[in-house]
Amino acid sequence: MENNEFEDKNKGELGRMDDQKKYSPKFIIGMTPIYSYLAGKLTGLKLKGINTPIQKNKSVASISSITHFGTVRSPMAGRIIDINNDLIKCPKIVNDSPFSKGWFAKIETENEIAESSWKDLKRIEDCKDDLEEQIKRYNVKCFKVFPDYQMFELGTECSATLAKLDEFMDKSMLEGDVIRLVSDDPTADLELLNWAERNSQEIIEIVQEKNPVAINNQANSLLFNIIIKKKSDQ
Repeated sequence: MENNEFEDKNKGELGRMDDQKKYSPKFIIGMTPIYSYLAGKLTGLKLKGINTPIQKNKSVASISSITHFGTVRSPMAGRIIDINNDLIKCPKIVNDSPFSKGWFAKIETENEIAESSWKDLKRIEDCKDDLEEQIKRYNVKCFKVFPDYQMFELGTECSATLAKLDEFMDKSMLEGDVIRLVSDDPTADLELLNWAERNSQEIIEIVQEKNPVAINNQANSLLFNIIIKKKSDQ
């Protein structure tokens, strides 16, 4: 959906924007790519401990970024039986891999609770229309790797953009950091591929989208979202 991926076997409550998998009477709590995008690059994460009892719709974890603080809640009552300690060391795992490495906690509930509560949840395919509406409303963009930085260069020639990119990567980025470059230059994709080869950098992916401000050819009709990983000093 709009370059956003959801696992078909997952169920969740749409309004809460998190996600959970069924291992009846055990399940896993995680976060959807939509919430991940809206929250931004996570810089802090706290998890409740193993054996902590959890009430329905109460928090299992808290998350924070430069612009957001929120909680991730459980759709069922139960007891935490395992937590993902890797997230405490590196919260951005949630952004990069929400459906596999980015799980928060495993919860065990009573069979009776699981059976009654499960009926209130929807499968991802049953939420498709609502999810697509949210993706469009919030202009959600999902990429193979969640960017650490973003650079928007609209109406700028590619040569000037590359000069800014070189300077920013040299001064502000560490090896392994990822930046999203948005350009409306019609040659941006080819120019960046050549630039990456010359400078031994990695283009993770290039995603095209319609330029919402392009009217009567007064602006380029496409935007390029170019995801770049710093591999070495230039």
